Order: sequence, then C-alpha cells, then structure tokens
Amino acid sequence: MNLFFDLNEISTLTSKAELDCLTQYEHSYLQKMIAAQTVINQYIKTINEEKQNFQLIVSRYYSWIYKTLQKKNNSSREKTDLFLLKNSLEKINYNQKNKENCYSKPCNHYQVLKHLADIWNQPLQKESNSIRIFLSFFMETVYGIPKNYIDDIFHLIFSDWKLILSPLGSLTHKKFSLSDIEDYFFGKKAKPDFSVHFIDKIDRHFSVVGVGHKNHIFISKVEDFDLFEAALVVHEFQHIEDALQETHEFLKNGKKDLLCENLYLSEKSALNAERVFLLAHGTSKRGRFHWLESNLFYPILLLKCEFHNLLFNDIKPLEFAEVCTDHGMEPLPLSSLIAWGAPFQMSAYCASAMELEQNWLKFLQ
Repeated sequence: MNLFFDLNEISTLTSKAELDCLTQYEHSYLQKMIAAQTVINQYIKTINEEKQNFQLIVSRYYSWIYKTLQKKNNSSREKTDLFLLKNSLEKINYNQKNKENCYSKPCNHYQVLKHLADIWNQPLQKESNSIRIFLSFFMETVYGIPKNYIDDIFHLIFSDWKLILSPLGSLTHKKFSLSDIEDYFFGKKAKPDFSVHFIDKIDRHFSVVGVGHKNHIFISKVEDFDLFEAALVVHEFQHIEDALQETHEFLKNGKKDLLCENLYLSEKSALNAERVFLLAHGTSKRGRFHWLESNLFYPILLLKCEFHNLLFNDIKPLEFAEVCTDHGMEPLPLSSLIAWGAPFQMSAYCASAMELEQNWLKFLQ
C-alpha cells in the first residue's frame, strides 16, 4: 500500500480524538485523510505493514466514533459527519468481508437518510413528498445551498426535459501538462506547498484540504490533459488556494466561518475557477454547454436516480444510462468515486452551476 498521508499525524490526531481534545479543524482534516486513504486503498490492492498499521488506527477511530455517537452533547452537524464516515468505513469492511473486527453491514440508502433525519429530529417517511422535504432541509442546513436553487433542482428532477442540440463552435485541441496548468493558475506567484499524488487507476481528480494542514491533490496523469480535464485540475487547485487563504485568515484573525467547510460555497469557488479557465482558452457557447452538462445536467440525472432508489429501497434501481437516454443525453460511465458521496451531495454542484451560469434555462428545449 502507498500511504499518502503521515501515519504519525493520523495516529496523533486519533489519540487526540480519543482524549476529546481535538479541534474542529483538526477533526475535519482527520476525517478527510481517513476517508481519502480508505477510498484509495480500493484501487491499490496490496497488503503490507503500513496498511496494517493504518487499519489498526482506523479501527481505533471507528470505535471512538461509535462511542461518541452515543453521547448527547454533540451537535447535529457533528453527529452527521461522524455517522457518514462511520457508514463509509462499514461499507469498506463489509465489502472486503474482513472478519477481524466487528463492523456491521452498512445501512441501505433509505436507512442512511432515516438515521440522518433522526439526528436532526426531522420526520421522514418512505414517501416521495416526505423524502423531498427532508432532503431540502438537509441540502440547505448541511450543504448551505440557497432555497431557490433547491426548488430548481427538484423541478428538474421531477420534470421531463431535454437539452438543446450541442451548439456550434470550436474547442481547442491543445493538450496541457500539469506544469502548464500550474503556470496558468499560480502565474508568477510562488507555488504554495502542497503534495501531488499520481494514481493511474483513479477515474476522477480529487483533493484533501484543511485549515492549517498539508494539502494534497490526487490525479491520474501528468501530461496530455485535454481542455476539460485540465479544467478539473484547476478545480482542485482552487480548493487548495482557498484552504491556504483561509489558513492565513484563521491564524491572523481567528476567523471560524470558513469557505472550505461549506460545501456549496467551496464548490462554487472551484467551479468558477474551472469556468474562468475555459473562458480564458476561448471556449464559445459550445464550451459553456459542455460545462453545464458536466456540472448541472448529468448531476441532476444522478440525483434523479438517487431519489428513485431512496423511494424504492434499492429494490428497483433506476439505471443511470436509461435515464440519460430518456433525457436525450449520451450515457456516460460513472466514476467509482460517486458511490462514496453523502446523500444528495451532487446537489452542491448543481446549485453552484445554476448560480454561475444564470442563463442555464436557455440550454433546455
């Protein structure tokens, strides 16, 4: 196993959690490290001493989560974050059929949502309107999405729309290297300190950022990025830039209302960086169309499938390819990382895209 984070840091922060002396931002970063390394381990199937030590620490952390969730003095938001990570760890362990510990089989999608509703003292029944009401509450309260975009998202989920034909216009065929993208994003500024990790088996770039901590970006290659692949790297650079800026603000002013801890604002910032990069390279209406496809319309169809599966308890799953065809869109292969998202997490992308491209309705028939 390749361990991409400092094992001593993970162990130290886990010990601080066990002693109840972990700060909010330390805990957020610990959760991100454990979640990211756990997902990465699914791509790198090796067993060595590092992996065994990591698993021992994760087992300690899992036990701490289980005990902490029984306490009454944690906020609903803290319980939400802990429960979702606990559920992910259970999923990994159940899938691997590891008999060495006592993790249980994870909840199905509706049971996850019902548990979250109980955490927030919200009613929930397995009925369309009830699920919609709670998801609306969750999207606004936990993800920070404005209500008007939540209404628009559900309207698209439940309506029968189709996209306009792809507009005419040229897109650059230029290929970018990681160095090209860094030069564009950081310019003449000194490149900040962060780690870049190359994992050729991952099918989506992602980053792990934290206030006051080392930042990491995970990508599958260093050369031959096409325009939209390069824009996704810019997306992750923006997350890192935001975390570094907020680290500075936090150390200077003790500011606690942080962008990188608000999913909607964080993704809006990163998606805007993507959009500016595309515009800077001469994309026409066709480029805006493809950007909206990726960040609004395909995610809406994922949410449509997710809502259906919540309602029917995963017994009659709605296939993503089928939904794409129904809406006149080309079926695309799904990233395996999609399965790791929290409930309706893609709604943050949808809302951000609506905010950034105010004329999104013009791309519908």
